[in-house]
Amino acid sequence: MNNIWKWIKRLVSGFSVMIIAFTTLIYAAGVIAKSRLARENPPPGKLIAMGEFYMHLYCIGEGSPAVILEAGLNDFYVAWSKVQPEIAKVTRVCSYDRAGLGWSEANPNPRKSEVMAEELHTLLTNAGVEGPYILVGHSFGGIVMRVFARQYPSETAGIVLVDSAHEDQGARLPFIQSTVDKTINQFRSLSLLSRFGLIALSPASIPNRGFSGDAYKQYQAILATTNYFDCAIAETTAFYADAPSVKAAGLGDLPLIVLSHGLPDKTSGIDQTQQIQFEQEWSKMQKELVDLSSQGKQIIAEQSSHYIQLDQPELVIEAILELVKPGR
Repeated sequence: MNNIWKWIKRLVSGFSVMIIAFTTLIYAAGVIAKSRLARENPPPGKLIAMGEFYMHLYCIGEGSPAVILEAGLNDFYVAWSKVQPEIAKVTRVCSYDRAGLGWSEANPNPRKSEVMAEELHTLLTNAGVEGPYILVGHSFGGIVMRVFARQYPSETAGIVLVDSAHEDQGARLPFIQSTVDKTINQFRSLSLLSRFGLIALSPASIPNRGFSGDAYKQYQAILATTNYFDCAIAETTAFYADAPSVKAAGLGDLPLIVLSHGLPDKTSGIDQTQQIQFEQEWSKMQKELVDLSSQGKQIIAEQSSHYIQLDQPELVIEAILELVKPGR
């Protein structure tokens, strides 16, 4: 009997050694894959000093007013890959990565919209991008841009909201909280995979949301090689916990164009009745955004869901240029 137990112990010990060795090999391969992806996909813009950290700012084109592009929740500069090059033919246009996302380093400050608007203002100042600006915000980015306009009114020449989020959407659509919780849990799992380099070993497994060419490669590199998922958890949690406090004042007579999706934006985890309620309430909130300015104007993107800048980028481009021309 003692011999059997000795044999079992040796067998278990052998398996343990094999598992440790296999895990070490996988981790090493992941580190190499992450390094290669990052090396092949460097940030296209500049890393601007923000004190104790750096943020990525990507500006192209010449002229004024400068157009500033703000991505949606957990998104970064590649969200504007179909819009930015066209705007650059007319004027200077800048996209950027909020702290902790894309190629920007994390900032320990709370992920509140007021903090983000202040960070953006500091980023533009440090980079020498002069206002007044045409502010363009998609989804959650629309809230950040509204807060920016409130905090820096003299530097705001106009706003384009691209299917913008509304600060009351969590309270008015409480059933989406379960979807938010599931998303955060998924991010936690993906964060673990990313740390071990498993995502970098198979970047093609990252879904393409409509990007093309280099934009998709950059998207893959960022998700696979940075702390993207940890920062996405922080940003998502902060928005749904803090949204009521971001309510911005009216925009007076500031030029404002609100682009709203025309195709149902299918939200996973909700039933058909909730989906109908979601669309009805979203439509009401979009009209409320239009009414923030006496010059508010709404355009329905009939062939787009939530990502209008990817589905119908020409509509976003036209709306931006409509506000650029008077500003010139």
